[in-house]
Amino acid sequence: MELDASLPCRLRRLRHRQTHCDTLLNSRLRAVMQPAALFAALIMFAGCSAVPLQYTSEPNAPPAYGTLVSDALKKFKDYASYSNFEISSARWVHAPTGWSWLVCVRYNDGQRQRYYTFFIDNYAVTNQRYDIVTDQCAVQQFVPFDATTGTVGAPTPVRQQPIY
Repeated sequence: MELDASLPCRLRRLRHRQTHCDTLLNSRLRAVMQPAALFAALIMFAGCSAVPLQYTSEPNAPPAYGTLVSDALKKFKDYASYSNFEISSARWVHAPTGWSWLVCVRYNDGQRQRYYTFFIDNYAVTNQRYDIVTDQCAVQQFVPFDATTGTVGAPTPVRQQPIY
C-alpha cells in the first residue's frame, strides 16, 4: 500500500481547522459568560455594600416636644405678632447632624403663612430653620398648638359635606 504524499498536508489543514473552530467557540462562549459572571458577582455582593444604620428601630418621641418648641419660639424677635400656631407630630429623620426628631410649626406672620422646622435630640432643640423642601412640612398633618404654654391640642375634626 502506497501512502499519498499529500496526506501530511491534508492532516495539518484538518487539525488547523479543528483548532480554529475550537478557538472561535471558546471566544464566543467567553464573550457570553464573562458579563453573566460579573452580573452574578455584583448581585451576590450587593448585600455587603450596605452601611448599617446606627439605630435599628425608632425610639419613642420626646413626650414634651411641645414645651421644647414653645421655649424656642418665645426667643423669636417678633414672636408677639405671630398667630394661629399649629404643630405637626414628631418624625424620626436622619438630618445632617445625625438621627433626630423633626417637628414642623405652621403659623401666620401677618398675612403670610410660614413653616418652621425644629430638630430635637436628647430632649433639647439642636437645630431650627425655616422649612425647606426636604423637610416636607407642607404635607404634614397639623394640630392646634398653644405656643405660650406648649400645649399640643387635638386635631380639629374635618367637617364633611353631605354625600347626597
